Amino acid sequence: MTDAMARLALFGLGQQNVMPASEFGNKAAGLADMAALEVPVPAGFALPVDICREYFVNGEVLGEDVPHLLLQGITYIERATGTTFGGVRRPLLVSVRSGAPVSMPGIMDTILNVGLTPSTVRGLLAYSGNPRFVYDTYRRFLVNYGTSIFAHAPSWYATPLKEMIKKEGVADERELDYQSLRTLCSMYEELYSGPDQRECLKDAYQQLVQGTIAVIRSWASPRAEAFRSAHILQDVSGTAVTVQAMVFGNMGASSGAGVAFTRNPWTGVKEMLIDFRFGAQGEDVVSGDREATTQAEIIDIMPDVYRDLLQIGARLDAHYRDMQDLEFTVQEGRLYLLQSRSGKRAPLATLQIAVDLCEEGLISPAEALARLHHIDPGSIEIQVVAADKSPVAAGISASGGVAQGSIALSSDRAQQDSEHGPVILVRETASPDDIAGIDISAGLLTACGARTSHAAVVARHLGKVCVVNCTALSIDPSRHRCTIGKVAFREGDIISIDGNTGAVYQGRVTVRSGHPDHLIEKIRRWERLVN
Repeated sequence: MTDAMARLALFGLGQQNVMPASEFGNKAAGLADMAALEVPVPAGFALPVDICREYFVNGEVLGEDVPHLLLQGITYIERATGTTFGGVRRPLLVSVRSGAPVSMPGIMDTILNVGLTPSTVRGLLAYSGNPRFVYDTYRRFLVNYGTSIFAHAPSWYATPLKEMIKKEGVADERELDYQSLRTLCSMYEELYSGPDQRECLKDAYQQLVQGTIAVIRSWASPRAEAFRSAHILQDVSGTAVTVQAMVFGNMGASSGAGVAFTRNPWTGVKEMLIDFRFGAQGEDVVSGDREATTQAEIIDIMPDVYRDLLQIGARLDAHYRDMQDLEFTVQEGRLYLLQSRSGKRAPLATLQIAVDLCEEGLISPAEALARLHHIDPGSIEIQVVAADKSPVAAGISASGGVAQGSIALSSDRAQQDSEHGPVILVRETASPDDIAGIDISAGLLTACGARTSHAAVVARHLGKVCVVNCTALSIDPSRHRCTIGKVAFREGDIISIDGNTGAVYQGRVTVRSGHPDHLIEKIRRWERLVN
């Protein structure tokens, strides 16, 4: 293998490549593993972590071989898919994602639908025969690319979208017709005002290069630094770059995107937990600003997809000998896996899963104990709210336990008020920029979002109580107030959130605590045997 090829790793059905996660990141290593297991994975390639290190050492300049490596990788995807990047007949679109050697969910940039230009839009129209899908995809690209590459304010795109939704009298963007979406695309194109910005819209390859740079630069973003600091990851030196053929969850009624955990990430119970959004691309589910449906609708509408997901999830859970966090897309009834990684989990789930994996024969007692080295099983509490008062509202449980504290409507306020007592961070939707606020708070309450959003995943991993999609929550940040149900609160007022039921209470509640004694007893017995 030449030095150049050693810096380019390919994956997809038929590929049997083994990728060290330390060199090509967890994401690409997982994709290569899944492809070797004949799990349906869109074809792609990865550039190593060295590319990121060299970029910053060279004064934020890509290495000389990177453009050639990108071309080689794109040529492989073209052959695997029968499409052409920048082509006008069967255009190839790709995603450009990060892939650090450690899991950093939602922290770094992702660019989707790279390769859309005015000419490839026309080609995709002719090839797909689905103008609504094409203009929705182009709309998404313009927003994603403009905010990530050129630092356009998200409001530049969100305001026209909200106005269009209101004008057409529909519930959300999924109900806009292709004419409304085409109009939005024209409006968004006007936001690309500079010569370099207009040129990017016309040149698919330039989009790929700029997307690669954006992913690399996001490694040094403030939120990435905050995440690594919170998780003591200072010895990790960069991110790989993963480029993959797009599959489309926004193509039609039998399409969508979702996230699944092979075991419950806050209780550890062996049951698949799924959040799914029809007519969506992956970022819609994990971003935290949109609601999602649970497995009930998938079972009802797409039972074959649900069956396949269960089977693949069980296979990957056993293969990796750990709970898996799966990202997937369904394109016109066909399931594709986009990621499999060990899932972030709450302390109780850490304990339950370690015990279950041992009793299932997947790991030894010694390995189970090793997986628990960072927690004290005896300190894990199971908290429930005593039925002494009625909740003012309810959301969806995303991390168990009970948290009580003063309302903070921003991460800055949470950090300030935490010096005086426990804080509940209350947000319309939490983003990765709220990492510091989540870390300092006792709990997180959001008006929007799903259980598997990046913010909920981080909250669970940090052992925080989390309730999402509390639709009765309305926030007025300018007045430092919020309304929960029919009750008005000021910032600093006390609330309680129940991560077991999703209930939200005014003031404090009575909490009953216990310990998972049956699990702790098994751990203590194994400790005696091992020692």
